[in-house]
Amino acid sequence: MAVRTTACLMVAMPAELCERDLRGAMSTVQALADHSCDTRSFILAALDQLTNIVASDLTTLSVCDLSRGTRKVFGRTSEALSDADRAIFDRYFHAHPLVRFHGANPRGTTQRISDCVDGRVFSDSPLYADYYRRIGINYVMALPLQIDREYVVSVVFNRSVSDFTDPERALLDAVRRPLSAFYRNLVARQEAGIDLRSVANLASHGGWQMIRVTLAGRILEAAAPALDLLRRFFPDEATGRASQLPATLAGWLSRSRNWGLERPAMRHGQQFIISRLGSKLIVHVVPDPANDGAGYLLIKAERLETSASQLSSLPVTKREREVLAFVAGGKTNAEIATILSISPRTVQKHLEHIFQKLGIETRTAAAICALTAADEQTGTAVRG
Repeated sequence: MAVRTTACLMVAMPAELCERDLRGAMSTVQALADHSCDTRSFILAALDQLTNIVASDLTTLSVCDLSRGTRKVFGRTSEALSDADRAIFDRYFHAHPLVRFHGANPRGTTQRISDCVDGRVFSDSPLYADYYRRIGINYVMALPLQIDREYVVSVVFNRSVSDFTDPERALLDAVRRPLSAFYRNLVARQEAGIDLRSVANLASHGGWQMIRVTLAGRILEAAAPALDLLRRFFPDEATGRASQLPATLAGWLSRSRNWGLERPAMRHGQQFIISRLGSKLIVHVVPDPANDGAGYLLIKAERLETSASQLSSLPVTKREREVLAFVAGGKTNAEIATILSISPRTVQKHLEHIFQKLGIETRTAAAICALTAADEQTGTAVRG
């Protein structure tokens, strides 16, 4: 898709806006500030009230993750996009003219697709053919609330019949900065409000360790037990008081940014989980109300039960997997014999066969093989 040069993208604003329209637009911003108590109420009110300034057939709040090439869309119930529509958009994510423009211009203004690419070129593009024609949209304009290297958060206006005019674009851009400032402050205030409750809720379950980190994954403060847990679950990555978090954990943290802002998000119930040798590490993130770029990781290790079904990758029989699972759980031959209603001698025979098939010589090595196989099946998960 041919895209115009950056110099051509910054379309000149009309020298003057209608005083009545500008006054009405500022009144709308004030109404949003007065009546929005959290991000949800802000989104719903903004999508309703901004269309009183500039008419739109479909209006959404779009959170574009530039690093992952995906978009989250929030809209009014009557204007909801289907999962299939969203999947098609993501397929052409990096080819979208507005994503490309705002992703490359952190100080970008309110922008139309027609500011970025010739209309005929756009209507001939796969993006238009597969996505916009499908939903009946021909003209698009985005008012950015937050742009950085990884995220673009915008209110997106869509029309079927006529393009957005220069005065309409100028009017939305006139309210862009106060809307953006209010949006950022609202997100920060909302997150700070749940921080202490979140910490108290997690701590009440006992056994949690805390690590203070930057959003980039640098460790600011951590007690020795917390660092010991990181070394235990990430043995190949050295972790010290002034070092970085393990790469996998740091990557998860960087994707936990709230609404594209430079602060971690406390998503209710979301957690990072990794298993190793019969235990799992559970991690929650809680924002630091005093520092937008920092937060706290609350981490806890729990013992996992190893089951025979998790050992299907090992070249042993079904009965041998059952024995091996109990060995990994620390049970003696006598205990295993009682559970399986067989003799201790039979348990020992099964173990001898297991040793031979796995090329090992000790009970400890057998347990490690079982726990490693269970880890590989369980893997690392981020659960919401």
